[in-house]
Amino acid sequence: MDRGAIASWNGTNGGLTTDSGALINAPFSTAARFELEATPSATTPEELLAAAYASCFTMTLAERLATAGHPATSLRTEARVQLVRPSGYWEIPAVRLHCSAEVPNITEADFLAIAHAARIHGPVGHAMRADITMTVSLENLPGREWHVPHQHA
Repeated sequence: MDRGAIASWNGTNGGLTTDSGALINAPFSTAARFELEATPSATTPEELLAAAYASCFTMTLAERLATAGHPATSLRTEARVQLVRPSGYWEIPAVRLHCSAEVPNITEADFLAIAHAARIHGPVGHAMRADITMTVSLENLPGREWHVPHQHA
């Protein structure tokens, strides 16, 4: 399985389109990223990361609860991605999840163990620790493409 998205940028703003068509040229911009009031209908990479993690965690938790014989009646997960600039460059130091769950006939210990496993073992959680490969090319140098090796910060 392979899922993707294409982001395009034209000077001051961009558009994001996903393979599924759920997002079609969804706007994003620097103003939206740092001044939410400026363009409230635009998204940000951090918001998309929060959406990916919240949905992945919720699906993984639901699957693990059902496998353990405790199907959830309802799950609601909020993810918050923090973006800070501590020393001249932007970074994401933390992602916070809060899941409110209704799961009949489960002990606190079992629920906590399953939730912890879902946080660590979901595909998006794994991706946050994954090696990222990259190739780049310049349009004014057609036919040229460079592989940029992964480097740990």
